[in-house]
Amino acid sequence: MDRTPKREVERMISAHRSFPVIEDRIDRMTVSDDLKSALWLLAWSEQAVDERRRMINEALTLAARPVG
Repeated sequence: MDRTPKREVERMISAHRSFPVIEDRIDRMTVSDDLKSALWLLAWSEQAVDERRRMINEALTLAARPVG
């Protein structure tokens, strides 16, 4: 069985695990930050369009808040 981080994320996607569950698993992996970013992008890209738009809007709202 292929137990690479990529395959693990792909299996979670195929099993319809929620994005937060997959994201938490990626965060706990002992791999480089670059690989975590790529795995997160893989999981994110498989989300429904409306879910991706919701996440983008949340990120933009947080980024637009005044500093200080």
